[in-house]
Amino acid sequence: MTETPPQTSEMPDAHSWHVPRLIIAWAVAAVIGVLVTVFVSGDQRFSWLALAVGVSTLVTFALQLGTAQREGFITRVSFSVAGSVVIIACIDIVALLLPH
Repeated sequence: MTETPPQTSEMPDAHSWHVPRLIIAWAVAAVIGVLVTVFVSGDQRFSWLALAVGVSTLVTFALQLGTAQREGFITRVSFSVAGSVVIIACIDIVALLLPH
C-alpha cells in the first residue's frame, strides 16, 4: 500500500514569518502615521494617511521580497499590511481624540 503524504498546514512555520521584517514595516508605518498626524491637519490628512498606507505597503513588499522565500509570502505580506493599516488607524484615532 502507498502511504499518503503528510498534510501541510496553511500557516508557515515561525521561521518563515521573518518577524524582524514585520516589526520594521510596522515601525515605518508608525513613524509615517505620526509625521502625518503632527504636520498635516484638516481635510488633507485623510489623503496623506492613504499615502502613508501606500508607502507602508511598498516597504512591506520590499522587505518581504528581500527574503527570497516563496512559501508564505502572501500570508506575510497581508499580515504586515493589515498591521500597518491598524497602526496608522490607531494613531489617527488617538490624534482625533486628543484636544487641539
